[in-house]
Amino acid sequence: MRYVVLAAGFDGTLARDGRCDERCIDVLRELSATGRKLILVTGRELRRLLEVFPEARLFDYIVAENGAVLHRTATRQSEILGQAPPEILLQELRRRRISPLSVGSSIISTTAEHLDVVRASLRKLKLHMDYELVMNDDSLLILPPGIDKASGMNEALRELGVSRHNLVAIGNAENDLPMLAWAEHAVVVSNAAESVKQAADRVTDGAYCDGFLELARDLMATDLASSVPRRRVLLGTSEDDREITLSPCRDSVLITGPDEVARALICNRLLEQLMQQDYQCCVIGADRNVPVASPRGAFANMSSWGDAHEAPRLTDVLAALEPPTHSIEINLAALPVETRPVFVDALLLQLQALHDRTGRPHCILIHRAHHFLTGNQAAAAIRRLSEVTMIYSTAAANELPPRVLDDVKLTIATGTGTNDPPAESGESAQAQAVIAGGAVCRISLFRPSAGSTSVTSADEATVSGY
Repeated sequence: MRYVVLAAGFDGTLARDGRCDERCIDVLRELSATGRKLILVTGRELRRLLEVFPEARLFDYIVAENGAVLHRTATRQSEILGQAPPEILLQELRRRRISPLSVGSSIISTTAEHLDVVRASLRKLKLHMDYELVMNDDSLLILPPGIDKASGMNEALRELGVSRHNLVAIGNAENDLPMLAWAEHAVVVSNAAESVKQAADRVTDGAYCDGFLELARDLMATDLASSVPRRRVLLGTSEDDREITLSPCRDSVLITGPDEVARALICNRLLEQLMQQDYQCCVIGADRNVPVASPRGAFANMSSWGDAHEAPRLTDVLAALEPPTHSIEINLAALPVETRPVFVDALLLQLQALHDRTGRPHCILIHRAHHFLTGNQAAAAIRRLSEVTMIYSTAAANELPPRVLDDVKLTIATGTGTNDPPAESGESAQAQAVIAGGAVCRISLFRPSAGSTSVTSADEATVSGY
């Protein structure tokens, strides 16, 4: 299961004129029964929301006041995430006779007609740089610094231990935009304004509850298998300027060729782009001459398990993967060669169980894959990890199980041919960069010269499959 969390707005999405359709309530129960977590994200104050929608307790978390309040429904505990409204601002708004005026734990709300007066008040008090004004249908929200629907929702995700890349969000209003931008898949109901629809990956055919039901049924039936990926990793550009991209959590990659240095550099490039976007990666290898990770940049949030003297333990590996943005590198050098495939088989089964529960890891990279994936058990586990980006680096692709190769969507080949000797460090590898249709794709590979860590050359690689 890839999308393990659903976040939904209330007014204009679940509710019309403040009332939620009974059909939505029934489907929320069905969604919860699938094991998915539910987050209700609303601009309303918590007390007023529960007055009109007591069924909100079907959700695991309620993010109220447009992200300023986090409510845990299981314990009925609330946490204020934003600063309280300054009394001087409240006095100024009352002096200007702004009515209605609702004051929550952190936000202030009124009607949209008072926008100019509120702006003038903030400028007078020199607070206009600190507070943000957001429209929510006919309401005007005055938000404290750092508060929006995405910030509150992200706090709920942190407590759940779930990545934003396993989140689908649905909304309808301008104040939903930060939430929609943060989610892996953003859905907008058809009654939304055109400016909000432009930020969505999908606009439902139905409005209000009908639109939500449309998404919920697709989520339960297919886990949004037909959804168009929002985020992509750029690999290169063909001679006709067509971008060659990888869809995270969907496409699998084979990196092959005799030059292990070049293969490792391509892997680093892919890993760096994935980790910069907070995708969780798991790297498996042993006895490699080229380190996969650098202590700087995107690789700073990656830990290593195992070395040439001590084998990693599965319990430690799985514990390290619990934080949703933390990636790991597993070194099996201490294991006898004949037992390494057995360890990888067991690891893949555990990763499959983790993925079923959390939708992670998002990427599994295996160096010298033909040494580790030798039997049907590994191929079967990989098949069940269909929503994980698998990256196989190998000099002997023909030794991989056919069932593994069947799932490869993209092939990157380094060197002029499989029989060519590896290039010396610092040399430029030769390649015929050809993709489907005869176009040429150029991928920049940066290789340091011998004894140096500086970039000295850019190479090309063959890409096929797209």
